[in-house]
Amino acid sequence: MSKLISGKEALIALANGEAVEYNSDGAWWEIDGNCALKIFDQSWDYRIKPRTITINGIEVPAPFKPKTMGEQYFFLYPSNEEGYGMNYFDCDDHETWMQFGAWRSEDEIKQVVSALRSILSKQT
Repeated sequence: MSKLISGKEALIALANGEAVEYNSDGAWWEIDGNCALKIFDQSWDYRIKPRTITINGIEVPAPFKPKTMGEQYFFLYPSNEEGYGMNYFDCDDHETWMQFGAWRSEDEIKQVVSALRSILSKQT
């Protein structure tokens, strides 16, 4: 799940052109331009809408580029049984590990590995 933000941060993100969602009764709903400003006074959870890409017709989380020292990231690692590995960003020399992208959570990388494996299973 994406990081939760305050109503004020959500309003600023919208003003900056980002897609923002709020959680009502366990479902995420995108805030559109017709929304009243009082929605940001509610005690809902807000987040920047997660960005996605499509692999073999399957929508998965988009990769990101770690920038903060010590930031955890997951990467594709085909020779590992799980198909991925985990590392912490600590220098600019991570291009080997992140050459196919980096994902924020284990849940995200598992979705990517599953989508890629589905390509191979259709070929056999």
